[in-house]
Amino acid sequence: MTTRSTVIGCTFFLLGLFAVGLFIKPVRITREGQTQLVFLHRFQRGSFRFANSVTLKPVTVHFQVLSQFDRFSMETDEETENYYTFGTYDIDTCLSRQTTSSLKLCSVQGIELLVGDDRWEIQNGCLEVTLLWTF
Repeated sequence: MTTRSTVIGCTFFLLGLFAVGLFIKPVRITREGQTQLVFLHRFQRGSFRFANSVTLKPVTVHFQVLSQFDRFSMETDEETENYYTFGTYDIDTCLSRQTTSSLKLCSVQGIELLVGDDRWEIQNGCLEVTLLWTF
């Protein structure tokens, strides 16, 4: 009887671990040669903000953490959007199709990444955010 109890206990433990793994998203953040481990959760929203170096206007790119970084959209003025698209397509339609397991953000002027209550900034360098598992 103890063997059956052990199997049932292990099964529930593994199912619980799998369920947590579906919602918890470990992320490696690298900036200025330093690495940090952060835990995000699925369905969390995030964004990164910077000033376009040509138009000098603010740009905010929104995303959601799903199995990967997903559901991207951009918020900016019409001049800056035309700078990126040459006025030939809708940038949100294009961005909404993108998914990635890693974001590499580089800026001389500065960039800010926000995910939930967490915030990182980089100036004159790069910030890389990599999901460690993507299921």
